[in-house]
Amino acid sequence: MENPLRHVLIPLTLAVTLSACAQSQVQPSPTTLPSSPTSVPSTEIIAPSATASSTTEPSATPTASPSPSPTITETPTPEYSPTPSATATPEAAIATALGSINCRYGPDKQYLYAWGLSEGDTAEVKGKNATGAWLWVTPHDTIWNCWITASAVELNVEIDSILVIYPTLLTHPEVAPPSGVHAQRNGDKVTVSWNPAPPAIDLGYLIEARICLGAYVWDMVFSTTNTAYTITDPKSCTTASYGTLRVFNKLGYSTAVTIPWP
Repeated sequence: MENPLRHVLIPLTLAVTLSACAQSQVQPSPTTLPSSPTSVPSTEIIAPSATASSTTEPSATPTASPSPSPTITETPTPEYSPTPSATATPEAAIATALGSINCRYGPDKQYLYAWGLSEGDTAEVKGKNATGAWLWVTPHDTIWNCWITASAVELNVEIDSILVIYPTLLTHPEVAPPSGVHAQRNGDKVTVSWNPAPPAIDLGYLIEARICLGAYVWDMVFSTTNTAYTITDPKSCTTASYGTLRVFNKLGYSTAVTIPWP
């Protein structure tokens, strides 16, 4: 005979069993977080919340970032530059004496002798006077400059390529300049006079003047052993005339004194 309680007990037992299984799988969530990290079991892993602050977020061990390698700047390869073509050095102007010639203090035969050149001697040309008749040179055997006539030498360059210069006349400190210099005009004639210089060997006087000849003024040189000299200087030129006076002797020239040209 079948037991009637079997149909009641079997469903009840199954319900209790299912309830027990459900209770074993669902655990209540804690209402508060542990006050200290030590309350968390060591085997439990707590996943950080996306909004967790830095005090609750576990700090990861920093991974060393590789130091950036220094940027190697390559030395730029210089661009090819063509070698500049050599500029020819201007040829030095050389004068070769055609015979024995005098080299003087100034560009005129009125100036004292300063040096001499024999036939075949050379001199470096440094300049010429305004007319090109005289050359200012340095003879090969001295460091001094002096003047020679262009017609007495052979040049290795065209004379037109030589510059016109007006170098200062070399003077000697022991030669005293003239005193009492004055001038007087009488028509086209100008007479310059001065006091005699102390006696000396080869004593003389040199007048360097720019005077009127026709419609233009020209540089002229006059030498005398007297204490007066008369020069023709018409007043037909628009440019004023002027002049200086020097004493000379065997030592050389004095400094110049300006003539009060009338």
